[in-house]
Amino acid sequence: MIRVLILATHPNDEIIGAGGSLAHHTDAGDEVTIAHITDGERGGSDSDPEALRGRRNREAVAAAAAVGVPADRVRFLRLPDGGIDPYDVEQFMTVLTELRASRPELLYVPHPHDGAFDHEAAFALAWRAAGMSGSSNFGNCGPAHWVPTVLGYEVWQPIRSPAFLRDVTPYTDRKITALTCYESQSPAVKGAGQSSQVGTGGTALSAWRGVTTTGGFREAFDVLRLGALP
Repeated sequence: MIRVLILATHPNDEIIGAGGSLAHHTDAGDEVTIAHITDGERGGSDSDPEALRGRRNREAVAAAAAVGVPADRVRFLRLPDGGIDPYDVEQFMTVLTELRASRPELLYVPHPHDGAFDHEAAFALAWRAAGMSGSSNFGNCGPAHWVPTVLGYEVWQPIRSPAFLRDVTPYTDRKITALTCYESQSPAVKGAGQSSQVGTGGTALSAWRGVTTTGGFREAFDVLRLGALP
């Protein structure tokens, strides 16, 4: 059993980028924690961000359950959607506190070049926290903990040369079920012309990775730090 933490920029990124892998970990008996950096409260046509925040929080808990992560292992860090700042000390301390509380042996983060501004800012913030987590500095954020392995996952921009691909074919049905929980992100709700990553649409990257390698569905990762791969 290992401890796994995934940092998601917005609710649904964790499933698009690594939903099959999360199911793999829970089936293996690993302790998985999902921490949502923002609530995605600006990611919809709803004029009331607080209403969307609540809706996406509920969707995130349901999606986590679909891949085997219980509600008490789902965290909401409440940083502002559209306002992630890796140089902001309070934001840094929020993520550092989560790292030291979860004490992961394997950390998933957005990969460094994921295209969307928030995703790349989230990577920079997470990487800064992962770099400091093993230090005795910022003692008010919890006891020091070195994260041995860090993998970057893809959502908006494919990783150019992924160093690790996991076969998630056995978990794809559960990944689709989890994606379907995010109804607020469907074109039916957000309006015509919006991306369709709910349900099977969110498996497009993992299907393409399978087509271009050895078949099935595969999730691709940037190996950013390597202690051991489970």
